[in-house]
Order: sequence, then C-alpha cells, then structure tokens
Amino acid sequence: MVLPIPGLVLQLSTGANNWVGAGSVLVEEIITVLVTLLAVLAFSIQVARGYFLRVLRKFTLRFAADIWWLVFVLLRDAGIFLVLFLGITFFWPGTYEDYALAMPFQPLAIDFFVFALVLLLLRDTNEDPKANTLLTIFISIGTALLVFGTIFITYNPVQVGSGIPTVSANPGTFWGFLYTTFSSISSPTMAIISFYITLIVLALGGSRAIMWSFEQWGVSPFPIPRRKAAQPAAAPQAQK
Repeated sequence: MVLPIPGLVLQLSTGANNWVGAGSVLVEEIITVLVTLLAVLAFSIQVARGYFLRVLRKFTLRFAADIWWLVFVLLRDAGIFLVLFLGITFFWPGTYEDYALAMPFQPLAIDFFVFALVLLLLRDTNEDPKANTLLTIFISIGTALLVFGTIFITYNPVQVGSGIPTVSANPGTFWGFLYTTFSSISSPTMAIISFYITLIVLALGGSRAIMWSFEQWGVSPFPIPRRKAAQPAAAPQAQK
C-alpha cells in the first residue's frame, strides 16, 4: 500500500518503521498547515484593526469595550507567538528530506514574524501609528511567504501525481519549476543555504528580544555607556 503524502511517498507494507516515518511526516505537515493558518489569522486581525476601532466606539459600557479590545490584542498577539513557537520546526535541517519545505520562503517568513515580535516588545504599536504600520508590513510579508510556500511548494501537486493534465513535473512548466527549484527535497543545496542565512537572522532577532528582557529587569549584558550631562555654567557674579 502506498500513502501519497505530499513531499514523500512512503511504502507502508514493509514494516512498522515505515508507519513511524509516515506518522512523523504527517505531524510535520500538520504543523506547517497550522503555522500558515495562524499567520493568516494574525494578518486578518491586524488588517481589520480599523474595524475593531470603529466597533469599539459604539460600545456604551466600558467593560464591553475592554473585552472587545482584548479579543483583538489576544488573537493578533497569540497568532504571532504561536507562529514563532511552531515555525521553529522549519529550522530543523534533519526534516528537509522528509517533506517538501519551501526554501527559503517558510523559514524567511518566521524571520519576519520575529521582527514583528521584537517590534511589539520595543514599541507600543497601539499608540504609535508608524510602529503599527511597520508591524502590518512585517506580518503581511511573513504571511504572504507562508501562504505561497505552502500552496505552491509544500502541497505542489507534482509530488503526488494528481493526474491533472496541466500539472507536469517538467522543470520547464510552472508547477515543475517551483518544485524543482525551491523544494527542500529537490534542491537540497538551496535548502541548506537558506537554512544558514535565515537562522542567522533568527538568532539576531532573538538576541534583541533577550536583551529587551534583561533591560526590563534593569540588567543589560551589553551596557551602553552614556555621556554625563554637561553641568550648567555658573552665572557670573555682578561686579560691585
């Protein structure tokens, strides 16, 4: 019996080890889908900020308005945190041959969500219009990369031999080019290069978040020396 899981066709008739491998790949692909859906959730909530504010002004009870705004912040921020929490699996190079990861799209998307998290830590995006615009840009780019990679590469119909007449594995075709060029299975060199670059960016973003955490406790591992304020000159005494 053949189980056509996108990115890896597993033979399950030879032993229990294949069942374990199939289960592992299934979990990995479910996580990929969840990350993409959570990114779309965070994007939708952030883009609909104006709608939430418009409805917020219609509430006459302070309690109801607080609950409504809490829903907005909770859904958006929880979506960002969960994307980072689950998306870290894109940085496990040992899984790059298990199923078709979209390289560099999916790991790069996680980097943009790291930027969004750092921005949330450093700035009050609800009060600063420029910071809110920048947050929208980070979330939008990250979501676009995830959606594109999941649809056109991870779940590329070329892998499962769908039988669609317009789908061909030939690199000269649209679907074939995307899969052979950006899939971690078909292009391992691209996958490893993308891994190194996106991992460095992830580490830089994570380091800034850790430094912010130290700063909240009044401790900084890299203290920045500050110049002492110049003492005002003494007023000249009036001559007698």
